[in-house]
Amino acid sequence: MSENTPGSANAYPKVGPIVISEIMYHPDWPEGGSYTNNQYEYIELHNISAEPVTLYDSETGEPWKFTDGIDFTFGADPPVTIDAGGYILVVKTPEAFSWRYPSVPAEIIFGPYDGMLSNSGESLELSMPGDVDSQGGIYYIRIDRVVYSDGSHPENCPGGIDLWPVEADGNGMALTRKVPTDYGNNPDNWTTAAPSPGQ
Repeated sequence: MSENTPGSANAYPKVGPIVISEIMYHPDWPEGGSYTNNQYEYIELHNISAEPVTLYDSETGEPWKFTDGIDFTFGADPPVTIDAGGYILVVKTPEAFSWRYPSVPAEIIFGPYDGMLSNSGESLELSMPGDVDSQGGIYYIRIDRVVYSDGSHPENCPGGIDLWPVEADGNGMALTRKVPTDYGNNPDNWTTAAPSPGQ
């Protein structure tokens, strides 16, 4: 929550400082491409704050990581920092991504990640290190989560209606967050648009 509200209604969910802002989960195949479709997947992260954010916790000595959807841990030496208002890309295959999006600076591209984004939808979660238990195990704190869908699975959605747009399902479009500072795990805050990684 954005603030503690004991004994009263919950406050609005805390958003940021880093949010998942664009998801290319089912890329189409580009003319001249030499990789399989899933190799062009990417996830865009956006720093919505007015300060740089380093994806590393100095108390635990551990970096941030994705805790659901894909398997990817950010580097610790040196740690990754996203500038105020800046973007980075976490990509399935850096070579494929850079071939398809050559204007994206190499310094904001990170990957590869293990696993792949489900074409039918799944939970995608970014977390930071939190408390350490007595055995040295680290608890992770969720920073942002999006449980997206391809728009064709009403059986998995509240009320039996899938509100996610279908155009991102293999038709060359990306899921794009409408308002970065609004709650991300809500299909009303997502639309489809032409891919614009890093912008």
